[in-house]
Amino acid sequence: MFLDSIKKKSSNTVLLLVLAALLVLPFLLSGYWIRLITTVFMFAVIAKSIDLMMGYLGYVPFGNVVFFGLGAYSAGIGMSHGMPFIVAMLIGVLVSTIICILFGTPVLRLRGHYFAVASIGLNGAIMAIALNATGLTGGAMGIIFPVISLPPDMINKVFYFAMLLLMLLAIGINVIIIRSRIGFAIRSIKSNEDAARSLGVNTTFYKTATWVISASLTSIAGAVYGYWMSYISTVDVFNIMVSVTSILMVLLGGVGTILGPILGAGIFQVLSEVIWSYFLELHSGILGIITILVILFLPRGVLTGLRELFLNRALSKKAVKTNE
Repeated sequence: MFLDSIKKKSSNTVLLLVLAALLVLPFLLSGYWIRLITTVFMFAVIAKSIDLMMGYLGYVPFGNVVFFGLGAYSAGIGMSHGMPFIVAMLIGVLVSTIICILFGTPVLRLRGHYFAVASIGLNGAIMAIALNATGLTGGAMGIIFPVISLPPDMINKVFYFAMLLLMLLAIGINVIIIRSRIGFAIRSIKSNEDAARSLGVNTTFYKTATWVISASLTSIAGAVYGYWMSYISTVDVFNIMVSVTSILMVLLGGVGTILGPILGAGIFQVLSEVIWSYFLELHSGILGIITILVILFLPRGVLTGLRELFLNRALSKKAVKTNE
């Protein structure tokens, strides 16, 4: 117990130091690095949202980018009609929630690749609606957000802290969920849905509720992204590669872990930038090979792999001392 308390205090100290460093970094780094880290925070939020479905519920939501697009477009349409950003963002969350409730019951009855295909189809359908509703969404022309009357370096810092706050919110929600009744319910559904249902778990409610939470976080990330970029189009915010990249980040960092998707987002984004700098034409291929190798040799993710490595070393040292 004493050793466990020391380890917990050490972990908390490290996390606080990391948070303190993240709060200071934007005042020390150039605009390029601030934008890169802001992008890491954004993908970390999307990865955490996907991990709620993937790591705890057992559903791989390839089409979750639909909520990223809905959040971005709701913010853009709302602000173009004079709404404050917060109000427009909340409308995006409301729209995403309604979509989850309407389609949750039929779509979440599917499992495995059937659910993945259905979620991709949902994204394609809403993307087509956004593309053809020219009067509302601007169609292929997209939407331009109101100009932010701040210096560029200040804009970078504002969105850096906005995405950081959103990432911390996603982590906090994840911790609360897995320690609550809903956390036990969705993990039982992942293990055996029929058995969970026979024990009285309302599987439809818990699956839909988890999807709503995942969609809401993704929608907020989309709204902040749209305002940050000042311009969005259907090709950008409904791009299926946003979901695919986020799923790779979850696999890279560790499925079903608190900090795994965050670590995966950081590693993937930094690797992507480095490889892009040196191997422009081979960027996608090299990044794909590295990801495959990590998944093959660390199937439970980098975070779990590192944890097991340190644990094995500690046990080995303890065994040596015992033999002596």
